[in-house]
Amino acid sequence: MKVAIVTAGTLPVPAVRGGAVEALVEGLAKENEHYCLIELVIISVFDSEAEKQARRYPHTRFIFIRPGAFIEALDRCVYFIATKLFKKKKGTASYRNLFRRLYLLFKTTRILNKETFDRVVLENSATLFRALKGKKNWQKYERKYFFHIHNKVTGSYGCTKIIQGCKTMAVSNYINQTFPKFMQAIPKRNRRVLRNGINIKQFTPEIRYEERDRLRRRFGLEVDDLVLLFVGRLTPEKGIKELLKAFRKIELPHVKLLIAGSPFFDSGLKSSFENQIRKLSETMSDRVIFTGFIPYPEMPSLYAIADLAVMPSIWEEPAGLTMVEAMASGLPLVTTSSGGIPEYVNEGCAVLLPRDGQIVERLTEALRALIFNPDMRKVMAERGQYAAQKMGLDRYYLDFIQAISDREAAGETSRNH
Repeated sequence: MKVAIVTAGTLPVPAVRGGAVEALVEGLAKENEHYCLIELVIISVFDSEAEKQARRYPHTRFIFIRPGAFIEALDRCVYFIATKLFKKKKGTASYRNLFRRLYLLFKTTRILNKETFDRVVLENSATLFRALKGKKNWQKYERKYFFHIHNKVTGSYGCTKIIQGCKTMAVSNYINQTFPKFMQAIPKRNRRVLRNGINIKQFTPEIRYEERDRLRRRFGLEVDDLVLLFVGRLTPEKGIKELLKAFRKIELPHVKLLIAGSPFFDSGLKSSFENQIRKLSETMSDRVIFTGFIPYPEMPSLYAIADLAVMPSIWEEPAGLTMVEAMASGLPLVTTSSGGIPEYVNEGCAVLLPRDGQIVERLTEALRALIFNPDMRKVMAERGQYAAQKMGLDRYYLDFIQAISDREAAGETSRNH
């Protein structure tokens, strides 16, 4: 079965510039090297490092689309106008790669028309349906195209009827319950839940004490520091501002907060919100460390030097891949009961806080309780590692194969097989 995965075009696959969705797509390529159940084709924006990393997956064909210098320059101009001249604060991410994504849609439309695939999977962005609308590709792939949904769908981009003919794979039951009105026409038999997975072995490394100490020194941490770890984009919805306010109330010099992430992955771009949180942390500069963007392959080592993970999302988090990574790494977890998080995390291995007006106070209380109770941290860590075993990449890959192969989900009859 020849399967094309169409990525959004913001970040490349392999995920050399970060991105949870991109990491998941790369995970499918990794598992396909072992199982070889499909002929996998991944359509991605070009990146020189990604092109090099793609050689590690001989059983996957990568189609890299190069936007060119002119299109990249147009995008920089649009982003500058939106953020500096028009002072847009909300939705600035949509202006970063506007022309690049339009170019990728144009090229993807031609690829889908020229080649023939048994299945087409659109990753997360509803704008990708434009590639099916162009050249009437949706007719060519009728009953054979899937929408892999990682976030709430907010618009149809002129493709309502085409979207209604797709089969969906959502990262959580929560996302399935947020479908807008124009998606309610999709039959329930064509709506599946495909829960995320991670490379469990990658996140349970055996690091010697000497290596752990060396890694801590890299970030200015002492051997006997108790390290709290936040992993995620530095955006308001991830709860980093609330976490800093809570951490400010914990005046313990040996407790440090390691903040791993950037506003826009590995783009080098800054945001006004990042400036806000850095200013908020100035009075705690000896206890708060910003790492900036960390390449995904280095993340297991970062989890390994921490004692506790804190990821207090204050929006309806669709799933929460970093939460699973923390559990697999043997870290007790403090997070929120938001969106699909409770479908991945249970109260035995994490503190699930309600999102309300007292989130800062609740965070402070939860952190204090865990800081002063190493036995509780140990029990939660063991339970988390056990729970994470059920969320491996192999399970994710096999569930993905089943979802796109199922005859009923694909709208095919037994006569076709």
